[in-house]
Formats: sequence, C-alpha cells, structure tokens
Amino acid sequence: MKSIRYALLLLAVMSFNVSVKGQSVKEVIDSVKSGVKAGSVKEAVSVVKGAFEEKVATAETIIGTWVYKEPAVMVTSGRIIAKAIGNASAGKLEKLLTNYFKKADINPQNTYFTFRKDGTFIRCVAGHKAEGHWMLGDKLLLGIHNVQTAAVTQHLENGELTLVVSAGKIMGAMVSLGAIHDTTTNNAIVKLSKKLKGIEGGFALEKKP
Repeated sequence: MKSIRYALLLLAVMSFNVSVKGQSVKEVIDSVKSGVKAGSVKEAVSVVKGAFEEKVATAETIIGTWVYKEPAVMVTSGRIIAKAIGNASAGKLEKLLTNYFKKADINPQNTYFTFRKDGTFIRCVAGHKAEGHWMLGDKLLLGIHNVQTAAVTQHLENGELTLVVSAGKIMGAMVSLGAIHDTTTNNAIVKLSKKLKGIEGGFALEKKP
C-alpha cells in the first residue's frame, strides 16, 4: 500500500505542480470528491473558430462501469479537447488503433473500467483484469498493482467517456493496462505521432446501465 501511495502522490505532484506532501491517497480522493479539483476545471474556453465548453467527468459522474465502444482519437489544446475530425493523419491513427485493437482482441465483451466511490477501480482490457486506485484532477490518475501509474486525458460528452494519451505513448499505455505489445503498430504510431501535435488516442467507452 505504501508503494501505491508514493507512486500516486509523486505523479500527482508532477501532473498538477502542487504540493501534496503529507497527504494520503484517501485524503486526496476525499478532496476530489468534495469537488475541489474536479470543479476547478469547469469553464468556458473560446477559440478562433468557435467557443467550446470543456466536458470532463467529475468524481461523481465517472462512478460506474464503462464498457469499450471503439477507438478514440481526440485533439487537445490546453483544456480544449474535441474529436479529431477531417484530419488525414488523425484518420490514419484511428485506422492503426482499429487494427491494433482487433489484433489485441479488445472488444465490448472483455474490456471495461469500473470506478468506485471509495477511490478504487477495476480495469479489464482484453480479458486481463486488475484493480487499483484512481484520482481525478486535470488528468485521471490510475495506480495499478500498487506500482504502475498512468495519467490519462478524459472527456465525457453525450454519455461517452474517452480515455486517451498522447499519440507517442499509446502503446506503452495499452501494455500497462494489460494489452499485448505490437512492434509494427507501435513503430507506425510513433512515426505518425511526429506529425500529430495535440493528437491523443485511446478508448471510447459507454456507461453500463
């Protein structure tokens, strides 16, 4: 338990650039539940081609079981996140992810995430299940097997939760979550990622009734 607390708190410091020295995982989770961190990121953001209100899950809305739907490719800029539409390179990334997920046997029957109110979660990716702790702030922080950590960009809109990471880190994130490593796909994604500034990829999930 000490190792997961240390890893999660260290990652939280790196991700949020705030000091959480002396806080336990439970204390940080309680602060998230109170809406301190989750609420601080709710704001309207304007850009040249229009105005977007960022949509993120909160500590309350993320609770439940989310089942894999399809690959997700998102474009991010600061706190703005939206689906990458009409971009040729993003389309190539989506195709690479689609093929990889088929090869890795990732489907709605064997891939899901369950987030509990007590700050613990279960993830099952391609049938590989593990439990850990989660925290929600600017990123969704996942600690698995008491040692593994991941910082994931999350987006919630129209009942669909997307969990994505920067293009160049996709394969590493998938492997840490239990999926197989595919060298060919990884090389193609890394090469493509050099052209994809602000593009992230991962899972699109639907909430289980």
